Amino acid sequence: DAQLVADLQRRGLLFKHLAYEHAYPHCWRCHTPLMYYALPSFYIRTTERKAELIAQNEATNWYPETIKHGRYGDWLDNNIDWALSRDRYWGTPLPIWRNDVDPSHLVCVGSLAELSELTGQDLSELDPHRPYVDAPTFTLPGVEGTYRRVPQVIDGWFDSGSMPFAQFGAPHRNNELFERSYPADFICEAIDQTRGWFYTLMAIGTLVFDQSSYRNVVCLGHLVAEDGRKMSKHLGNILEPMPLMDRHGADAVRWFMTASGSPWSARRIGNKILDEIASKVLRTYWSIASFQSLYARANDWTPNRDLAAAAEDSTLLDRWARTETNRVAAEVDAALEAYDSARAGRALFGLIDDLSNWYVRRSRRRFWDGDPAALQTLHDCLEILTRLLAPFVPFVTERVWQALFAERGTASSVHLAPWPAIDAQVDPALSAQVNLVRRLVELGRAARASSAVKTRQPLARALISAPGWQELPEALRNEVAEELNVVSLAELASAGDLVNVTVKPNFRALGKRYGNRTKEVAAAITAADPAVLAGQLRTGGAASLAAVQAELTAEDVIISEAPVSGWAVETSGPDTVALDLELTPQLRRLGLLRDVVRIVQEARKSAGFEVTDRIELRWRVGGSPEPAEAIRGHADELAREVLASSLIEGAPADEAGFAGYQTSDTELGLHLWLSRS
Repeated sequence: DAQLVADLQRRGLLFKHLAYEHAYPHCWRCHTPLMYYALPSFYIRTTERKAELIAQNEATNWYPETIKHGRYGDWLDNNIDWALSRDRYWGTPLPIWRNDVDPSHLVCVGSLAELSELTGQDLSELDPHRPYVDAPTFTLPGVEGTYRRVPQVIDGWFDSGSMPFAQFGAPHRNNELFERSYPADFICEAIDQTRGWFYTLMAIGTLVFDQSSYRNVVCLGHLVAEDGRKMSKHLGNILEPMPLMDRHGADAVRWFMTASGSPWSARRIGNKILDEIASKVLRTYWSIASFQSLYARANDWTPNRDLAAAAEDSTLLDRWARTETNRVAAEVDAALEAYDSARAGRALFGLIDDLSNWYVRRSRRRFWDGDPAALQTLHDCLEILTRLLAPFVPFVTERVWQALFAERGTASSVHLAPWPAIDAQVDPALSAQVNLVRRLVELGRAARASSAVKTRQPLARALISAPGWQELPEALRNEVAEELNVVSLAELASAGDLVNVTVKPNFRALGKRYGNRTKEVAAAITAADPAVLAGQLRTGGAASLAAVQAELTAEDVIISEAPVSGWAVETSGPDTVALDLELTPQLRRLGLLRDVVRIVQEARKSAGFEVTDRIELRWRVGGSPEPAEAIRGHADELAREVLASSLIEGAPADEAGFAGYQTSDTELGLHLWLSRS
């Protein structure tokens, strides 16, 4: 304060004067300092009903549950009276008339009818806002003075909290409608409403009707910008919803809002994550539907409602697809009953991935051949998936429904279709077996990646060690062999025979736990059998060193594993896959054949052929003779894979005038000519 400083300095009392920055409230829009000062206010004495408010909170289900006795529960425990009035012009006028002679004498007017009675004039058409409501005055018999409305308006949150009855005009009209809708089964807003809308709804409902106005509440976290900052117009980092939907589609935005991450956690939103949703969720789902539609048309197939007949020809993979679909239907139903849309979204995304990246991919040949069991299985799973997805992505699911299901005697719209039954049979044992198969396939792919051996190159064998591996049916073992592209599978007795394991002490971690015993424990680690020690830590998460009476965790040691020459080995928990990397001439030719198949398939696509088109294929190889030997030795397999009705070595007679599609691959020295047969 400049005047205080000047006065102290003039009187010789100033010890020191320096600038000191401190936090001070500023307007969040224009950033100018704000001045706070006390004003008289009207209050609702909520503290007198504190126990009832707490009881109503106990009867309410909060999601997440921590809010119930945390942020919101603390607010109720420390409840203070509600400052109701605001010194503003706009708002709902406070319906209190004060005596101008005796200001302590107040009259609260409950309706325009009551105000008409008090004033002695018909005010039923009066606009109940300022300035019109300020004009009527009245006197009371035997009371000196005139009653005039106080200038204050009501806190806008009181309007929001009155919504459950005010929307019907209750209690003055439509009471029956109001009573049927009160209390609400479910409300939802952001976490900052714990002291706003959530509180005012409960407070007014409890004060007026002796019951909170909602039974279940989902408390959402805030959406923030991609860099983690709060969105604000004045920062220029807001995202307008309509441009987002124009760019990514309304379904992508809706999926993010409902199913992408925990609803009650702060989440970052931006174009990158919406692109990912559109790609991984929506386009993958669309590709499954397109695949089903394509091969149903190509094979002139129609759904067979006699599922028992279709089940006779079903495979283990068909049964797995059905059991996973039914399991997800039950999980989504349970999640939505618990208002956990993120859990439902994770389950649905998992099912989309299962159907696309496992069932469809592993069943492609059956679809090419028009297998009715495969087509029926995917049709049935896709129908259930579409119903489950409909509340989350209503537009793309309706498009799929109209294309595949609406004309099959089902509901005319997916949004009119019944919710999938959740009492269908599920086979947990089969799910566990296929999960094991997929884990082993992932380990095998990782082993190939670490050894730089491409997936298309067949290998002689894979050795496997995993609990439950020996109990897998032959059909599922074949799935592993085909996915890993190996000729045979065998049991791996001990991964230690194929991996050199070293275990070293992690002195930083040991020092925190053992202090001056660190050297002693480290020496015991060095002396221990590294393979045994690593195995104990991998399977049990802990290992004992009896000699020094120490318990080790994975953080206490540094484990290194290196496969022996000629092998690629990957381990995760108790599961291990080892690939024999030795390539025979026959295996190399098989690998070259897979490369040729890939080149022909890419040429078919570039030529614009339909996936069902039969072709005439001519080929010529220059340079290394191995690709030609591979084609000659496996001509029937190549023709079957690329739908070639004829396979001819050599260029067309009129090569210059060839009217089909031709391409070359310089790496293999391969030249191809393709035409529809």
